[in-house]
Amino acid sequence: MRLYTSLILASLKMYFRDKQALFWSLFFPLLIMVIFGMMNFDRFSPPEVGVVDGSNNPASQAFIAQLKGDGGEKLLATKTGTRDQMFAELKKGDVDAVLEIPADFAAPGRISAVRMSYDSRKPQERGITSSILQGTLERQFQQIEQVPDQYKLDSRFSVSQAEVEGKGQGYKGFLVPGVAAMAIMQGGLFGVVFTIVAYKSRGILRRLKAAPIKPSHVLTGQIVTRLTVSLLQTYVLLAVGVLLLRVTIGENFLAWINLSIFAALGGALFIAMGLVISGWAKSEDTAAPVANVIALPMMFLSGVFFPTTAMPDWVQTVSQFLPLTYLADGMRAVALDGASLGSQWPELTGLVAWTAGTFLLATRIFKWE
Repeated sequence: MRLYTSLILASLKMYFRDKQALFWSLFFPLLIMVIFGMMNFDRFSPPEVGVVDGSNNPASQAFIAQLKGDGGEKLLATKTGTRDQMFAELKKGDVDAVLEIPADFAAPGRISAVRMSYDSRKPQERGITSSILQGTLERQFQQIEQVPDQYKLDSRFSVSQAEVEGKGQGYKGFLVPGVAAMAIMQGGLFGVVFTIVAYKSRGILRRLKAAPIKPSHVLTGQIVTRLTVSLLQTYVLLAVGVLLLRVTIGENFLAWINLSIFAALGGALFIAMGLVISGWAKSEDTAAPVANVIALPMMFLSGVFFPTTAMPDWVQTVSQFLPLTYLADGMRAVALDGASLGSQWPELTGLVAWTAGTFLLATRIFKWE
């Protein structure tokens, strides 16, 4: 046990003396988080609108299709569901407004009242949604009635609006857990790859293998070190998000415990991935490109900086199975929504499956020379 403790302490000292490793695992993601957090990227995307179709007839379906826009023109990002589902998302900030289509929508001789409920914190999205709603109803009226333009819309359709106080945290809340997940990936992947490959190229691992210590001692020291760093950098990044960006993390201290579990699982996964790369690579020149080829696509396809819903459908299908996606989605649900671990079983299962498979591959590929 003393041998394990000595190697862990020595590994921790070596890590914190490596200024380059500290920069890339902590200060670089911290810088990205602060810069992106200071910018409001919400305004560049079309409003997210939930639709409650109380009619579900051809006219209402055509109306919803027109709300989305034709061809390459994307007007609103719509999703349909029950009234309870859509209003729950509105209060969380997942949608900007909810449109309720009445049961008598487009019925002859009736005035169909469409109700729009909007997030009080998003006046820009409210204005855009209201304008698109009015224009779409106008087109719907012309198509149904086939009357001249001078006929008034309010003879068949009306719009009422209601304000709802949302509790979502906007782009900053989305960003902070995602960057924390990215930092875990970088620390585990690049930290292990460059350390182990440097040990191999300098013959340090070969000499350690000849010494009266077992390979498990060296690997355990590295793994515990990286897991410790993963937890520390997660706490630092989330604390900066709370203090500087005013992001709220969960509803109580249990959220921090759940985030620690996700950070530990994510750290173990990317440490194992680093062992696979460092076991295969013969030098740092070989390891660095491979590590970047793995890390960079995940950084931009796993919903770290922006929602994956902004991507093409086929990219969304692929990205949902990436290991960083499981980690970022799980941490975001716990941090922003106060989700329990039990409710995040798909993300936990994905992380465990990736970790088990990667560790198995590492045991077969890893070499000491």
